[in-house]
Amino acid sequence: MLSVEPSAIMIQPKTTLRTLPAPSDVVFPGLHGWSPVSTGTLTTAIGADPGAWNVWRNRRLTPAPMPSAWFRRASGSPLVYQVSDILVWLAAKRGEQLDPLTTWRHSLLTGFDQEVTDPDKVRAFAHMYARAAGPSLPGGVAFTSAGFRDYLNSLSSV
Repeated sequence: MLSVEPSAIMIQPKTTLRTLPAPSDVVFPGLHGWSPVSTGTLTTAIGADPGAWNVWRNRRLTPAPMPSAWFRRASGSPLVYQVSDILVWLAAKRGEQLDPLTTWRHSLLTGFDQEVTDPDKVRAFAHMYARAAGPSLPGGVAFTSAGFRDYLNSLSSV
């Protein structure tokens, strides 16, 4: 009688680079376009397998994470991304045009009666909201004091 060894079964991730959602279909609950987001929250929002995300990152197919020196060490040393970078990346994957300030303006639409269109005002509101949120955010993202200062300064240069 022939004995057949079981072979390894490769399970495809539910989302591939070709099937990533449109930026308008992605929701980061409680976060704004300028907000930092952990890898775990990010992969959940876009429906990607965390292992697939790591492969894509190692192949330099994803946006660059925010500087790791800005954040307090956490178990597993998770990487942190900016929501706007993820949304702009998703748009580019679909051949669409989107810029960070537009994602920030969309975040502001939920709190204002009219759209804020002046880029300097958008940056100022993002800075104000980020400062009010403080250095500890949902999803286990926690800035160092110097990192939080640098993050706030970075919001002025987008």
